This record gives sequence, C-alpha cells and structure tokens, in this order.
Amino acid sequence: PYNKYSIPGLLNQSLIFFIRDMLAKLSNKQYLIITLLGSPLLALLLAWFTKHVDGDVYKFSTNQNIPAYIFMCVITSLFFGLMVSSEEIVKDRKILKRESFLNLSWFSYLNSKIMMMFLISAFQTISFVIIGNQVLEIRDMTLSYWLVLFTTSCFANVLGLNISSAFNSIITIYIIIPFIIIPQLLFSGVLVKFDKLHKGKNATHEFVPVIGDLMTARWAFEALAVRQFKDNKYSKHFFASNAYMSQNISHSMLIDVLGNDLWMCRNSVEKDSMNNINMDSDSFTEKLGRINYHLKELSELSGFVPGRWIDLLNYRDFNKETGEEAKIFLDSLKGYFNSEYTVGRLLKDSVSISLNAVYGTDKVARMKDACENNRLIELATDYDNKYKTFVTAKKIVQKLDPGYRKSTSRYGRSHFFAPSKMLGSWEIDTYIFNLFVIWLVTLLLYTALYFNLLRKFVGLYGYIRKMKPE
Repeated sequence: PYNKYSIPGLLNQSLIFFIRDMLAKLSNKQYLIITLLGSPLLALLLAWFTKHVDGDVYKFSTNQNIPAYIFMCVITSLFFGLMVSSEEIVKDRKILKRESFLNLSWFSYLNSKIMMMFLISAFQTISFVIIGNQVLEIRDMTLSYWLVLFTTSCFANVLGLNISSAFNSIITIYIIIPFIIIPQLLFSGVLVKFDKLHKGKNATHEFVPVIGDLMTARWAFEALAVRQFKDNKYSKHFFASNAYMSQNISHSMLIDVLGNDLWMCRNSVEKDSMNNINMDSDSFTEKLGRINYHLKELSELSGFVPGRWIDLLNYRDFNKETGEEAKIFLDSLKGYFNSEYTVGRLLKDSVSISLNAVYGTDKVARMKDACENNRLIELATDYDNKYKTFVTAKKIVQKLDPGYRKSTSRYGRSHFFAPSKMLGSWEIDTYIFNLFVIWLVTLLLYTALYFNLLRKFVGLYGYIRKMKPE
C-alpha cells in the first residue's frame, strides 16, 4: 500500500517548505507591516526630501539631488534585502535539527527560502520605485529602476542567507551587517570618487579600482545612472552624436599632450648642434614611448599612415628631422579630428531639427526638462574635474567625459560611467553588463550557500583559534 509518510520529492519538499514559511510569516502581523509598508514609506520620505525645487515650479532637470536619490535607492535595496533574509536560517535552526533524522533536502529548503525572499524583494522594490519615481517625476524608467533594485535586493537576500547559515547568534548577524553596508558606501565611487581614494603610487587611473569592482553598489548605481543619463526619452536621440563629438575632442586634447612631449624631445635635440640628446635618457625614452603608443591608436582611427620616420622615434635614432616629421603628422591628425568633431556637431543639429519638426519646439523643450537631469550629466561627464588627462609612464589616460568614452579593456573592466563594456570582441551596454555581473555574483553566493562554505570557514577559524597554544 502507498505510504503517505514517505519523504516527498525535491519539488514537493520545496513547496511544503515554502507554504510553511509563508504561513508563519502571514501569522506574524508586525513582520508583515514592517516588511510590506516599510519600503513604500521610506520611498515616500526619501523622494519627498530630495525633491529640490529651484524656483517656483519643480523641474526634474534642475533637481540637484537625483544622483543622491539613485544611490540611496541602491543602498536601501541592499539594506532591505539583508534585513529580510539574515534571520531566516538561524531562527529555523531548532526545526532543522529536529527534522534532520528525516534526511530532508537542503537544496529544497534553500530554494523555498530563496523563492520567498525574492517575492518579498520584488514587492518591496516595485513599491519603492513606483512611489519614489512618481514623487520625483522620473519618466519612463520604472521597469529599468525596478530591475536593478530587484537584482540588488536578490543579491543581498542570498548574502543574508549565507550569513544566517554561518552564525548561530542573531546578535552576531546584526553586528556584521554594518560591516557589509559601510564598504558599499565607501567604495561605490559616489561618496568618495575613485580618483580620490588612497592608493599606491602604481595605481591605475584608467579603470575602476579592484576594490570598487567588488562592490555591488558600484555596479547597481552605475547601471541606473548610465541608463538615466543616456537612455531617457530625450537624451537617447543625441547620445550618438554627443559621444562622437566628445571622442574627437578627446583625441584632439590627446594630440596636444603628445605635442608637448614631442616639443620637449625636439627642444632637447635642438640645443645640441650635433643632434645629441640633452635630456635624461629615462625621461626621453618615456616621452617617446607614449608618442609611439598613441600614434598607432590615432593612425588606426584616422586612417593616416605615418612614414618610415616612426621607426626612428627612439632614444638612439631620434633627431631634428624625425621630430619635424612627427610634428607635421600630429598637426594633420589634429586637423582630421577637428573636422570630425564638426561632422558630429552637424549630425546633432540635424537630429535637433528633426525632433522640432516632429514634436514642435515647445514640446521638445518640455521633454528635455522632464527627462534630462543637469546634475547627473555633470556627474557622468566629470564636469568638476579640471584635469582632462592623466599622464602615466606608458600612456596618457583620458579623463574627459567618461559617460561618452568607450572602455579600453576587453575583459569587462572599465572606467566609471562607461556607456558600454567590452568582453572580447563584444560591446555590451553597461546596463545589461552590470546586471549580468550582479546575477553572476548572486549565483556564486548561492553555490557557497548550498555547500555551506561560509559556515565551514567560520568553524575552521574557530578550530584554529582553539588549537593555538596559550
């Protein structure tokens, strides 16, 4: 005969665990009120106090607090995700121990917890986005905001379950949570710019530092900021032309810096009538190395092929004639990029004329006020930074307009606010790439949770401490 007390399959176990967990939560009225009403209430407070009115009428474009709002959205998602999940396993410890003789599936138990956490996070984030964006009048971005915040909250859910599984004390868990949130605040690139962090002398200014890449807040904030900056209803029409103009300005500025290096090298040679180099060899070699490095890049972009003189750009062979040839070539490159900037300017003007013809001048102006935010544009273009280039020993790192500048790495690394990331030969939109990174880390945390790696590590650490001699 069928034995109704036999252990169910994995799917049925997950369903039973899920129903039991749901009934327990529904019976806890205080938990329900805080969990379901806390997020929309916090969204209302946050949006209301960041709704800065410059003048008599509120305009989204002039609200200086929009980047701060976006960042607080990300931190709130992390915080709520951790809070709802960090007690889930530790409070079930006695039940799990009592049922251990049944040999129930740990996989099914975890899946039921994750399903419940994800459902709660989905409600919390959608209610947060709907209310916050409605108060601040953020247009046509509800789904984009929700997807990033939900992804961030799901990451925090799985991280919280790892912590809950590793420790036996709820007090210990709540002590650990600030040590998770505070680094996210510090190393996200928002409160403290990555360029202003304390670094070693060999730190690169070309990419986000590694410690920033480890922060989920960095990936989530960048995804939302870039999405709002370039894909809103107004800016998306002009992004390609703006990026093209910015890139050509960057190349022109780069040529100016290279021209200065070349002038110093030429001046060193011209001071000696015998074509001897009157400069420190390391400094001279460094300058010519930078010129060689960027000439190849600029030649490919412009289609201009340098002459045989390029082989003489080294400490041993450099002379007055080579310096003169290089100067003429740099001048021709600058002329080319200046003309390409004009092409971009004409392209932007044609787009503007087309929009005005379709919607009318007044409607386009209202669209710009409703969709573009001036402070976010300043942040994405690093407007406040007066240093537009950073000179290293090997190359010149361009700092102008990071929101328009393409990444130089093919391994997913980039500068902050890059509009896209490169993975091999694939160019992937930053919004999509950053979401993928957060979900990938969430999957790794799920694997660690399934194998209880954090609990084993904590246990091993405690065992080693006990084994140490007094």
